[in-house]
Parts: sequence; C-alpha cells; structure tokens
Amino acid sequence: MKRRQLLQYLPLSALFLSVTSLSSRAETEFERYQRQQQQGVQQLRQQWQRYRKNYLAAYRNYRRQLSRVWSKPQLSDKTHWVEYSNDLKTRRVVDFGNNQVQLSFVASDAAALTDARIRAEFEKVVAATIDQAYHGDPVLNQATGQQLPGSHQAVSQIDPNGINQLLQQAKQQRQTTAKGEVVTVTIPLNSDALPQRARGYLPVVKQAAHKWQVPVALVLAIMQTESSFNPMARSHIPAFGLMQIVPGSAGRDASKHAYGKERLLSGKELFNPATNIELGCAYLNLLNSRYLKAIKDPQSRLYCTIAAYNTGAGNVARAFSGTTSVNNAAKKINRMSSKQVYAHLRQHLKYQEARNYIYKVTQAMPAYQA
Repeated sequence: MKRRQLLQYLPLSALFLSVTSLSSRAETEFERYQRQQQQGVQQLRQQWQRYRKNYLAAYRNYRRQLSRVWSKPQLSDKTHWVEYSNDLKTRRVVDFGNNQVQLSFVASDAAALTDARIRAEFEKVVAATIDQAYHGDPVLNQATGQQLPGSHQAVSQIDPNGINQLLQQAKQQRQTTAKGEVVTVTIPLNSDALPQRARGYLPVVKQAAHKWQVPVALVLAIMQTESSFNPMARSHIPAFGLMQIVPGSAGRDASKHAYGKERLLSGKELFNPATNIELGCAYLNLLNSRYLKAIKDPQSRLYCTIAAYNTGAGNVARAFSGTTSVNNAAKKINRMSSKQVYAHLRQHLKYQEARNYIYKVTQAMPAYQA
C-alpha cells in the first residue's frame, strides 16, 4: 500500500504519536549537540583553570627560590624581561619601559666584578633569542613543560655593533641589602630604541593588520601600551606576549575567529610574535566588526574597540547603559559625537586602568601613522 493510502487509514491518535515520536527524536539530537558544545566549553574552562593554577604556583615557587639570594626578587612582567644565572647570583634585566638594561650582582659576584664580566653579561642580553628566553624560564617550564616553536628573533633587539658605545654610558651603583651587597650596572639604550623595536615587528604587523582589516597604527600603539614591544611580556592574570593575550578569554575568542575553532593557547604559542600579533589583530577585528558593530560612527567604534581590548565589550557597554548589552549602549553612543564618546569613556569606564588605557593608545597612534 502506498504511504499516502496508509496514512488515510491510520487513526488520528496514531498519527499524533508518530509525529510526536519524530519530534522527540529530533529534539534529543539537538539537545545532544548542545550538551556536547557545552561540554567542550567547560573542558576549555577547566584547562584554563589548571593552566593558570600551575602557572601561578610555578611563579610563587620560583620567587621563593630567588628570595634566598635576593632581598627584592624581580621576575618578568609586562615591560621587563628578567633572567638569572644558574646560581641565581647574577640578574639580567631588559627594562623596555625605561629603555635600559640593568645587570645586578650579589655577594662574591659583586666583589669580583670587572669590566670584562659586565661586558660578558651584557652580550648575553644582546644575543638572547625568544626561544632561548622561553626555554630558560623556570616559571614557564614548570607551568607548562612545553617547547616553544622556533623563534630566533632577539628579545631586546639591541644592535650588536653598538655594544661598545652603550657600555661607555654604563653607571654602577652599590647597595647593601639584607642578603648582602648588590652592585647594579645600568646601561641606557639608544633614544630611538622604541621605534627601532616597532620597526622590527612591522612586516608581521602589516601582514596581520591587512588580513584582519585593522589600522597598522592601532596595532603598534596597542603593542607599545601593552608591552613596550617586549616579546616576553606577561602579567599576573596571566596574559602573554607583545599584545598581552589572555588565553582563557580573548585568546579563546580570537582563536575561534582566526582558526575556526576555540582553543586554549598556552604561553609557548603566545610568546611567538607572529602568533601573538595575528591573534591580537583577529581580536581587534572581532570587537570592531561583530561585538561592537551596532556603533555606527567608525571613530566612536574605534574608541570603544580600544577600550574593549583592555576591559571587554561588556564593560564598555556598562559605561553607557549600566548593563552589558552593547545594543542598548549603542543607542546612546549613536546619538553622541566621537569626541563625546571618547570623553565619556575617559570618565565613566569602571576601572582606572581602562580609563588610562584608551588615553595611552590614542596618544601613541599618531607617531605610527606613517
């Protein structure tokens, strides 16, 4: 019997049960899909929590080791790359923010300090590459146990041919601490070191900025504000690299936007300049073209994008509407001039860091317009 004829002879109740059964099966499959998606997100969250816990534990452990030798241990942060000798008695610091290198020596190292020793330690700073810095970092190795993909770019980007000239400007300072005498040699870098570092990353920035349709000047200004072009930059959150990507938040969004799949990126990937810049640009594009697309004026949207890069789109919306709804905030923003939007962000963003951030980035951008 044909299907149409069979349906004609079936009781209405049977038809209803048949349709209901099909609907229930379809709903179950959809629910299964939703559950799998939620499980995937939950797994990423759990991975991030474990990663963060291991990183912070490794950080505290290494700091305790350093405190046995140094009265004021110093570890790498957003604008400082810090490295110690194997016996922990010599410290090498590139201060990207203040544009200088500091070499510090304790105990017997301080007593036997010579020009040759200072030069040798400075040459180690100049020659250090990103992959060497990563592999030699006890915090990163304890936290992840992973290897960095080869990145042979110099950390400091100091011209090896200028070593003699820089050493001639070195100044020494002796200090007595609770752990003994410490001698610190401060070597100022060239006044144009910041633009030199920016130029070093310009080819990668141009490529990523063009791909993700974001201004080159914006990317460079964010890099300057986030890390002063320190490729080994990190914060307590932790965030990693030149554009300070947080693996558990912006990193996940950016990886999905860039690679089509949400991933938890580790420090080993985010210290690679090309990867870091790619994801930073992808996240800026995501903010501008999707999260904040309801804001009509391009300049107003740019200001909100800058703020959101630091504090999140929800906090930007909250500054205008009191809620995290961007659509609600956009209604108010679209009635304002771009100058009014900027002034409002400077006054009403919840966190002082975010209020300062938008000022720093917008002030830095004109220098990179060319």
